[in-house]
Amino acid sequence: MAKLILQKIKDRVKKYSEDMSCIGGYTMDIDSQYKIVFEHFRLANIGFGVPHEFWDLGETIFDCWFETIQSNKDKSIPRDKGSLREKINEEMRSEPTDENMKVRINIKKLIGEKIRFIDLFAGIGGFHQAMHSVGAKCVFASEWDKNARISYEANYKKIEPALFKKNRKGEYLYFNEDINDADPAKIPDFDICCGGFPCQPFSVAGLKRGFEDTRGTLFFNIANIVKEKIESGNPPRVLFLENVRGLKTHDKGKTLSVILATLKELGYDYSYDVLNAKYFGVPQNRERLFIVAWYREFVNAKEFIFPYGIDPDGNTIYEKEKLKNGTLPTKVSDIFEPFNTIDPSYTISDKMWEGHKNRKERNRQNGKGFGYSLFSGDSVYTSTISARYWKDGSEILIDQSDKGLNPRKLTPVEAGRLQGYRIIGNGWENPECANNQNNNSFNLEYKIVVSKKEAYHQFGNSVAVPVIKCIAKEIIKQLM
Repeated sequence: MAKLILQKIKDRVKKYSEDMSCIGGYTMDIDSQYKIVFEHFRLANIGFGVPHEFWDLGETIFDCWFETIQSNKDKSIPRDKGSLREKINEEMRSEPTDENMKVRINIKKLIGEKIRFIDLFAGIGGFHQAMHSVGAKCVFASEWDKNARISYEANYKKIEPALFKKNRKGEYLYFNEDINDADPAKIPDFDICCGGFPCQPFSVAGLKRGFEDTRGTLFFNIANIVKEKIESGNPPRVLFLENVRGLKTHDKGKTLSVILATLKELGYDYSYDVLNAKYFGVPQNRERLFIVAWYREFVNAKEFIFPYGIDPDGNTIYEKEKLKNGTLPTKVSDIFEPFNTIDPSYTISDKMWEGHKNRKERNRQNGKGFGYSLFSGDSVYTSTISARYWKDGSEILIDQSDKGLNPRKLTPVEAGRLQGYRIIGNGWENPECANNQNNNSFNLEYKIVVSKKEAYHQFGNSVAVPVIKCIAKEIIKQLM
């Protein structure tokens, strides 16, 4: 019944005014206004008039609506505001209502406020890149590695200056160093928690204590921050977590079981899956496990539908079996800098090349598959780049036999591009690649500000940005 009278008012307002209106400093379309007004009156009934978080906004919109109706002399709706309010309340009270219902609308989205996220175990900001691409604002980040912190601040201070604010003692307020020292109560409220946390075994095998079972692990820091926000009345809407594929079987599956049990205990439903970067427009065979969880009292979702890749036309693929029909084409030379700009030092020495070949032959004879991996510019993708790449580059060597040279390592610029970062460097061997989906001007430019060794280490530890971007878009669409 209440929906009938409010819908009638909404229809009249839409008829007499613009579909987009600025109310209380926010620009909202008529559907957003309706959702806020309806939820405002419903919560006022449930709470017997006790103000909720958007009470003032609900009243402001209702006042604007009433004035619009009055100015157009609509006689089909009560002319007195008090009478109209009582009519709406009377009809809403006549409807069966679950007294334990929570607010299901996302006020921040309706009023155009930026979605806020925190970036835990941030590394060099792969999650930051992705969340920025969907319009979200980072309000807190944590990373302990000093060189990664240098890279992070150098690349994101311009777009999020408040994140790097310091107190009078010169201490960062929101750019935390050691997650173990972070006070959850001092972390700004946020909507999405992002984190590529390290994989650790949990000490308790019984899997009966949920949250308590995570103590002593770095996942506990995530859980504890979320728990504090829930208890303070500001539960995060979504948790967006990443880990190695091996998490599924780590410690015989106990690690993942404890994580999922903890999410359930905290009030979150979840979906998880393994995605491969090679299906998202980067020439790298890199599989990672992703967990997306949502606060069940705020988000009405039965599952999160993961994207599994991007088709040749740039459309998202949601079904694994459709991957065989083709994905965005890639080849390793997409990431190459021009050959004539590459320093000869990246070509490995005769001694190292012989060592690689001899080691691979020994491993082959011993029934092991370990050894170097050689790729050409025409290869569709490389193997997975690791944090140890700086040592000898053995997992990804580029064949230069056509030039009469030993193989070479990727340059740091190429290593970063392999993870989907837009790095200008010395340009591209294939000029058209400067405008592909990862390198065009719609992407943030990433600058390398550390040594070659540290750059390799950082890119090897990073997430593949295009995968994170694609998931971030789906989170906004499906859960926000």
